[in-house]
Amino acid sequence: MMCIIIILFVMLTIAAVTDLLFDKVYNEWVLIGVTCGLAGALCNNGAEGLLWALISMTAPVILLYPLFVIGGLGAGDIKLLAAAGCFLPVKETITCLGIAFLIGAVLSLLKMAAEGNFLQRIQYLLSYILDVFKSGEWKLYEQDMQAAFPDRRRRNEGKIHFSLPILLSVAIYKGGVF
Repeated sequence: MMCIIIILFVMLTIAAVTDLLFDKVYNEWVLIGVTCGLAGALCNNGAEGLLWALISMTAPVILLYPLFVIGGLGAGDIKLLAAAGCFLPVKETITCLGIAFLIGAVLSLLKMAAEGNFLQRIQYLLSYILDVFKSGEWKLYEQDMQAAFPDRRRRNEGKIHFSLPILLSVAIYKGGVF
């Protein structure tokens, strides 16, 4: 069992490092993680374990799909959470997802403070929410970002790499902090 957890942490760590360095979560690492997680579930608990791993893997995809559709979360992040789900029961997967969002919120606030655009970004968020309610239709979150931030020079300004909160959430949960 400890071997499976080590594989999970190696997969998440490599994904976070490549995301931070190259702005990409590589599908190969996710596929290796999914394969190891499903194989571990099958070996440890047979067909029932495999079924629960598949359910746990599917939960983040279903829950996060709306955020993907509006551009609030990347496909790599969702695939990474799904892969982590292969190693964790459904309840733990959803708990880690919640912790990751809390960590992501803190990192986002810190980044906005460092970039000095907190008020601009909150104003844009509120404007986006109001626009969605008025129109009754979803749109890409950053669709009007250039107009809202005309002096935005860097492509990644305001963006956090969600793979890091995913790694930290699993480490916190599996480490017994939460």
